[in-house]
Amino acid sequence: MTNEASQLMNVRIRRFEVIAKDIACLEIVPAGDFELPPFSAGSHVDVFINDGVIRQYSICNDPADPSHYRLAVQEEATSRGGSKAIHETFRTDDVIRISRPRNNFGLAEDAEDIVLVAGGIGVTPILSMAYQLSRRQADFTFHLCARSRDRAAFVEEIAASPFASRFHLHLDEGPSQQRFDPFRAFGEIGPRATVYICGPKGFMDFVAGAAKNSGCQAGRIHVESFTPLKIEGEAEFEVVAARSGMTITVPSDKSIADALIDAGIMPKLSCEQGICGSCLTRVISGDVDHRDTYQTDNEKRENKQMSICCSRARSKQIVLDI
Repeated sequence: MTNEASQLMNVRIRRFEVIAKDIACLEIVPAGDFELPPFSAGSHVDVFINDGVIRQYSICNDPADPSHYRLAVQEEATSRGGSKAIHETFRTDDVIRISRPRNNFGLAEDAEDIVLVAGGIGVTPILSMAYQLSRRQADFTFHLCARSRDRAAFVEEIAASPFASRFHLHLDEGPSQQRFDPFRAFGEIGPRATVYICGPKGFMDFVAGAAKNSGCQAGRIHVESFTPLKIEGEAEFEVVAARSGMTITVPSDKSIADALIDAGIMPKLSCEQGICGSCLTRVISGDVDHRDTYQTDNEKRENKQMSICCSRARSKQIVLDI
């Protein structure tokens, strides 16, 4: 049943199946007498995998049918305990715990000339967007880039969808003429065109740069990734861990969380990119450079808590209740 206090839900995996190489699909329904909350295209949920491991996955089915959520999970070679555990331990009829949907990657109401670009497993939020845009009768194109055909998820479903004519599949192993060409994809877009990109960071940077060079406004280029943030070239500062009685230097290439772990302090972590709020820590003093997307703008201005996985200090020293 739903836990209203923590906004968590117990759900049942109605179907678990491998749909592409290294990609498992989970179709989940309520595990009790309640209805799943509606969701919008681009939404994700937190999945509680085992003790201390929480990961974020996009809902990839049509938002018009919230009777179930569908998640697709790619097993990563460098898995930090999330995707590997899902592939090895989750099965049909298992009851798991998830959060209510949140959306940091929603479709703009005023979007024009929409271009959707997915790289590999980045198809998950993009597919949901395609369903919503099709129902809105919006003008859009949908590009999916994959290394090979057996790694391209949901292709048969898309081929049978109302937006099949808008879809373009690009495979690294295929002929050169079908590979993704940003000049062709963005060649005729205007300054009010809107681009949504999801996939590996290098892929997203490449596509976003091509869209900008083609005349798309930077504010209309939207990206999403669930990859832990890489920190480098930042200013060094000190963290005073008030409860632990330690003063720790946070170097230019590490997060506060990583510096604390190196010092023997084990904070609660999950997404490691400021999405889930798991690592929010009370700020006693200091000027925070808030970089998370979990807190509201007002909460950031209040400066009462910070996400230690991604945010940093503007001041030379910051004191935290940890």
